[in-house]
Amino acid sequence: MDAKCVHSCNGLCNALEVAEHREEQTLQEYRQYASQCDYPDVKEVLEALITDREKALRLLREKREILLVKLNVTNRINDSFA
Repeated sequence: MDAKCVHSCNGLCNALEVAEHREEQTLQEYRQYASQCDYPDVKEVLEALITDREKALRLLREKREILLVKLNVTNRINDSFA
């Protein structure tokens, strides 16, 4: 997924969408490794990484939703002047 920033966040930000997709892929990979891991120290590190990535994914989703709401409000204001 090699999307470029279009420098127009009207609708949805490509950068946040790509980052969210990559976090989901990374999480899936870490979960797969953690489920197969037999070494406690490595499993602990992987589980910590999973927790951190889940937080990052939640943040990305929250910020994307906030951005979407802001852009919708701006669009409605602009439409009222048209």
